[in-house]
Amino acid sequence: MDLTSPTNPTDDLSLYGLFSLFIKNWLTLVISGFGLAVIALVWAIYQPNIYKAEALLMPVKGESSDLSSLAGGLGGLASLAGVNMPEGGNENVKLALELLKSQGFISKFIDDNDLLIPIMAAKNWDLPTKKLVIDETKYDVASATWVRKAVAPRQSIPSLQEAYDKFLTMLEVEQDPKTKFVKVSIEFFSPHLAAEWTTKLVELLNQHIRDLDKNEATQSIKYLNELAERSYISQLKKVFSSLMEEQIKSQMLTEVRKDYVFKVVDPAIVPELKSKPQRAIIVIIAGFLGGIIGLIIILFRSGKKAHLAKR
Repeated sequence: MDLTSPTNPTDDLSLYGLFSLFIKNWLTLVISGFGLAVIALVWAIYQPNIYKAEALLMPVKGESSDLSSLAGGLGGLASLAGVNMPEGGNENVKLALELLKSQGFISKFIDDNDLLIPIMAAKNWDLPTKKLVIDETKYDVASATWVRKAVAPRQSIPSLQEAYDKFLTMLEVEQDPKTKFVKVSIEFFSPHLAAEWTTKLVELLNQHIRDLDKNEATQSIKYLNELAERSYISQLKKVFSSLMEEQIKSQMLTEVRKDYVFKVVDPAIVPELKSKPQRAIIVIIAGFLGGIIGLIIILFRSGKKAHLAKR
């Protein structure tokens, strides 16, 4: 007997040896790969379709160069007077991007638009009737009552904080580092609601920052006017007048500019095609993983047989 020849296929670590081993056990590979692919297919079929609505936004330019130059020159005096000069569009864009991730802003959006039930209780979308399918284990539509079983510290009725966490998984905000264009998208069971919410979110964002700037400018004008009336020095009166002029111009922009921070370049439309689940990809990946599991099983069995043969 030739002691140098392998007594078991696993003793031959060459490519040919492994290939021969896998060919002899092809049925295990087929069953493992095909079986996991079928399981993934059944699972994927029962997953609800998710639709993605997306809006493309362009940051609105700030004040003109003349105003910015004047603001820079008077910035020191304004700070001494306790007045904030207009920061311009760039700062507002930064603020807007942070607001889109903030709990206070998103919670207000959810509360103002009564989105608690759709976000926390919907499980699908009925295309023929164009209505949300509500999970009856979470919310009873007939009695308008939350019936879900929550684990402490969560309550049966979802909080805005919980809804905020869920909404963030649906919301995506991206800014192109080169063009500075911003994409805001929402994924949801309903293509109609996804588009509607995206549009309303952008509108609320513009309105919210416009109101902040408007209120700040109004308070600054009132304060500067009081300072000018109390001052007896003509030079100071001129400074206060210049500062007040800046705030009036800033206030004017909040009145006339609808797209205050972002101009909608491409509005969100109702998507016709789903964004996920990608069922074909899921099945292919599952089949591939099943094949790998099959290879592991074959090597484990063969190694075990070789070990028993040597004992």
